[in-house]
Amino acid sequence: MLTTMSERENGLGAGYACYGLFPDRRDEFCLQFFFDDEEVKNSVEEFLKDHGNVTKDERVFTKKSTTLKPPFPLVWRFFFKPVERREWRGNQKLSEEDYVVRLVMHVNEQIEGAFCISSGKDMAVFKGNGYSFEIADFYDIQRYRGKMWISHSRFPTNSPGWWGGAHPISILDWAVCHNGEITSYGVNRKFVEMEGYKCTLLTDTEVVAYLWDILVRKHGLPINLAAFAMAPWYYHEIEQLDPQDQKLATLIRVTYKEAFLNGPFSILVGRREPEITMIALADRKKLRPLIVGRSSDEGMFFAASEECAIRAIEPNAETWTPNAGSPAIAQVRNGIIRDGLESPFWGEWNE
Repeated sequence: MLTTMSERENGLGAGYACYGLFPDRRDEFCLQFFFDDEEVKNSVEEFLKDHGNVTKDERVFTKKSTTLKPPFPLVWRFFFKPVERREWRGNQKLSEEDYVVRLVMHVNEQIEGAFCISSGKDMAVFKGNGYSFEIADFYDIQRYRGKMWISHSRFPTNSPGWWGGAHPISILDWAVCHNGEITSYGVNRKFVEMEGYKCTLLTDTEVVAYLWDILVRKHGLPINLAAFAMAPWYYHEIEQLDPQDQKLATLIRVTYKEAFLNGPFSILVGRREPEITMIALADRKKLRPLIVGRSSDEGMFFAASEECAIRAIEPNAETWTPNAGSPAIAQVRNGIIRDGLESPFWGEWNE
C-alpha cells in the first residue's frame, strides 16, 4: 500500500505496527528499543530488572542494508512483567499500564542513547529513517504475521527525520500514524506533560499518541467522544444539536480544550485493548485526505490517504470518505463499529 503512494515519502522515515504478533506472550508487555550500543542496552536491561521481571529478551532481526544511511541502531525487545508493588516517586498502587508509561518516559528522557519505540502487549513497531520499502526490507517485515497492521511513510516538513521520530509513534498498545501538522502542539504538550508524559521524539505526532492514552484509557472516554475532544465541532455547529447532545458537546469542548488538535491532519490509530481496533480520523475541516474501505467479502478493513493504496490490495473494495472529525472504527472479530458517516454522538445515549 505504501509504495503505491511513492510521492508521499522522501526517505526520511517509515514504519509499521503489527497487532496480534505474540499470541504465546499476549499477556506480557513487549518493550522494543533503539540502542546506540551494547553498553546502553545493558543499562536499560538492568533498569527493567529492577522494576519487574524480564521473561525473555532478544535482538530484533534486521538485514544488512546498502541503501539506508548509517549509523543503524541496535534494535532489541524485552518481554516484561512489572513488579507486584508498583510505586514511582511517591505514586503508590499504580496500574501496570501507568507503571510501564513511567518506565518508558524515564528511559526516553534520562538514559542517553536509548529510545523505547513500542511498549504494548501482543504488538510491536518496526520503523526507521528511510523509504517504506527500505524499512520493510531492513526488518524483513514479511517474516511477521498478525491480525492488523498500520503503516506510514514520512515527508517531514517541520521536524527532523530520524529513527525515533518515524511513525508509528507508540505508547502502550497505542500506535499512531499521522499526516499533517499539529499547530496546537505547544498547548497539547503542556496538557500531556501535566499527566506525566514526556515529549522527547521531536515530532508533533507524539502528543497525539499520548492524548489517546489519556482520554480513552485513563479518563474512560469512548473512542467517538475522545475523537470529538481532539476534533470538536465549532460552537455554531454545536448549537444546532438537540439539547442533550449540545450539553455533552459543550462539556467536552470546555473540559478538554487543551486536547483540541488544531491544524490539518488525518490520523490512523491502532489499539489492542479490549479488542484489536483501528481508528481513522480526519480534522474537523478535513484539510488532509482520508479514505476507508472494506473488502468484497467484508473480511478486511482499510484506511489510507489515497484510494489507489486500497485498490492495490483489494481492487473490488467498497470505499468511502468519513466525515470531518468523525472516526471510522473497525475491530477484529466485530467488524466495522462506525463507518465515520455518523454524528459524533450516534448511539451514545442507548449504549
